[in-house]
Amino acid sequence: MKGQACKRNPVASHQAPVRYRRSPTPCRRGTNKSSPPHTTGIMSTAGAQAGFETFDALNIEYEKAYHDNPFKVACVKKAISMLQPGSRVLDVGCGTGMPVSQLLSTAGLDVSGFDISPKMVHYAQSRVKGTFVVSDMLEYQPAGQFAGVFIIFAHLQLSYADFHTAAYKFTQALQPGGILALGQMPADKYVRAETDWDETKTYVEDYDAPFMGEMLPTLALSAEGQLEFLRSMGLEIVSNKIDTFHPNNPKCLPEEQQYIIARRPDDKPLSPPKPLPKTTS
Repeated sequence: MKGQACKRNPVASHQAPVRYRRSPTPCRRGTNKSSPPHTTGIMSTAGAQAGFETFDALNIEYEKAYHDNPFKVACVKKAISMLQPGSRVLDVGCGTGMPVSQLLSTAGLDVSGFDISPKMVHYAQSRVKGTFVVSDMLEYQPAGQFAGVFIIFAHLQLSYADFHTAAYKFTQALQPGGILALGQMPADKYVRAETDWDETKTYVEDYDAPFMGEMLPTLALSAEGQLEFLRSMGLEIVSNKIDTFHPNNPKCLPEEQQYIIARRPDDKPLSPPKPLPKTTS
């Protein structure tokens, strides 16, 4: 992440926090379906690099643990019911393509997706009908507008400033009337010290949260803070669900998860989300 000291999650403080090495080694980018794609250049941010190192190593293990999530599937299916067949949709942080991109493609939607992990993108390319490339959330530039954008647990290792930039970019890529589906782990359950929050009590970043049996430095917004973040851009909340999911892995603890669907109104301009990121002097 950003090199700051990681705040220990009091809920699971008996577990040692895990740290992810910031590799300086550049990779090459490509989308050859016959072999795993590669990346070009160093990742655009420390958070992107941490995401690459975490999820490229996990790849199919992550899919097996989180694939059968009824709450995620229900959110995606509800979003699909609001879209016309053939509509263009974007899966941000598509992973292996399961289950989000697969559900979208099976529903007859025109799917584009990207992920930080070349190994995961290779799985998506080989199993899901769509266009999948290797990129990170800051580097990826949407081509045209989409009827739906899906950001399902794709931003957890970003700084708040980077998420702020990326979320606004992808919201601007929504066509009028388009929908944004977002999944996150709300911070409310995990944060115990008031001083751990940002000044607006909206988010914590680089905060130790349980993931795949270890502690992962995570960006998390409060449940209400995530709603206000979306509303502040001019989006209308269509659906908001919070449920507890236990991943299919003995190392994993149950996780509280929030799934939101928001719509871009036809006749309202968009604004940068609030709160604004902290400025550095």
